[in-house]
Amino acid sequence: VSKDEIVVDQGTLRSDALNASVTSKVTLADLAMTLKMNADAVSTALPPQIRPVLGERVTFSATATRDPQGLFAANALQLTSGSLSASGTASATGTDIQADIRGTLGDVSVLSPMVGVPVGGAVDFALTASGARTAPDFSVSADSDSLTASGRTVKTIKLAATGKADIANPAADVSLTGSVDDQPLDLRASLVTRDGMRSLNGLSLSLADNKVSGDLVLDDTLLPLGTLTLEAPDIGPLAALAGQTAAGDVQGSIRLSNDGGVPAVAIDATSGSISRGDLAAKTIAVNALVANYLKAPAISGTIKADTVTSGTTVISGIGVDLKRDGDWTGFSGGATVAGIPATAEGRVKIGDGTTSVEIASGEATIRGIKAAVAQPSSLSIANGAASIEKLRLDVGGGSVTVSGTAGPTLDLAAEFSALPAALANDFSPGLDAAGTLGGTAQVTGSSAAPDIRFDAQLS
Repeated sequence: VSKDEIVVDQGTLRSDALNASVTSKVTLADLAMTLKMNADAVSTALPPQIRPVLGERVTFSATATRDPQGLFAANALQLTSGSLSASGTASATGTDIQADIRGTLGDVSVLSPMVGVPVGGAVDFALTASGARTAPDFSVSADSDSLTASGRTVKTIKLAATGKADIANPAADVSLTGSVDDQPLDLRASLVTRDGMRSLNGLSLSLADNKVSGDLVLDDTLLPLGTLTLEAPDIGPLAALAGQTAAGDVQGSIRLSNDGGVPAVAIDATSGSISRGDLAAKTIAVNALVANYLKAPAISGTIKADTVTSGTTVISGIGVDLKRDGDWTGFSGGATVAGIPATAEGRVKIGDGTTSVEIASGEATIRGIKAAVAQPSSLSIANGAASIEKLRLDVGGGSVTVSGTAGPTLDLAAEFSALPAALANDFSPGLDAAGTLGGTAQVTGSSAAPDIRFDAQLS
C-alpha cells in the first residue's frame, strides 16, 4: 500500500466450495483498476439456472479493468465445466454494455431433463450484445453437425437470432436450418412487440415439400391466436421427425382463438389417404371446432371418410356429426363395419386424464340379425383401461348385459337370457341349433391370453 496505489501481489480465498487466487492494482488518484482472477468452484455453489450444463466443478479466469474514465471491461474470460467451455470479453460504460462470448457444449444430453426428451450431440454457440443495458441489440448463433432428439437425428443445424433484448418490447428475427433424413428443414419467424402485444409474423416451417405457415399473436397468457395453413403432400418426413412411420397427405387450415378466456381451435382439413402400420384411411374430411382444447376438449363439427382399414377389417361410409354440449361432445352417425351397417348416438367428455362416454342408442344388423343398445349406457377410459358400468344389448329377441373393466387385464361379466341359439347357425353352417340360451360368462386374465368361463343353459 502506498500513497498512490494499492497492490495485491497474491491473494487467495479458500473454502469447501471455492478456491480462488487474485492479483490486483488500484490507482488512488483516478480509481483505475486491474484485477486478475483464477477460480475453481463446485457447481452447486452457482445459480441453479445454469447448473444443468455444468460438471461437478467449474474453473474460471478473467482479467477485469477500470480505466480513468470509468469504463469497465472483462477481458480473457475463460470458463470450463464438464463438456462446456466458453470464452470472450465484456465491457460497460455509463448505461451501455458490450459483450462477445463464444463456446462449445460438447454433450447436450445434460439438457434432456430440461427439454423433456432424450437429446444428444454437440453444439457451438456465440453471443454478441451491444447498446443500452436495458435493451441491447443482440445476435445469437448455434451450429451443430448432428443432434438427436428421441432417437431422431437432425444434421447440419444452423440457428440464428438477431434482435433487441428489451424486456418490455422484445424483438427478434429467428431462423433454423438443417436436414432430416436428407430432407431440408427450414424454420423462420419474426417476433414483434407492439403496444404490449407480442406477435410471430411470417412463421414458416418447411420439411421437404411439407409446409406450415401463418401469423400468430400471443395473448396475455402466451396462448397463440391466428391462422396456420398446412400443406403436406407427403407426411412421411413430418412423421419421422416425431419418431413415427406414416404416409399420406394432409392439407387445410388451423385457426386458434380465445372465446371469453377459453382457448379454441378450428380445424378444416382434408386428406386423400393416410396410413400408419396396418391402419389406413382414404378420402378424409374434418371440419371441427375444439373448445377448451388444453383442459377439457369439447368438439363440434363433422368427420367423414370413405374407408378406414385395419388389417382385414374394412369400415366404410363413415359419417359422424359432433355437437358441443357444455363440457361434453355429442356424437351421432354411422358406418359399415366389415359389411355390417351400424349407427350410434351419445356423447363423450375428456378431462383430468379420463374419457367418459355415454351411449344413448345404437344398432347394427349382423347377417340379418338386429342388435341394439337397449338402454342408455356409460363407460370411462383411464390409464389404458375401459370401465363399463352396464351395457345392455337386445339381440335377436334376447338380451346380453356386459359390465366390468377391459385393458391389459380383463375383468368382464356378461349375462344373457332368451338368446336364440339359432343365431349361431349363420356363423357355423350345419350347426342347426334351436331353442334359447341363458346364463353367464366371466372373462378374466390378460388381454393377450384371456380366461373365459361359461355357465349356460339351452332350453
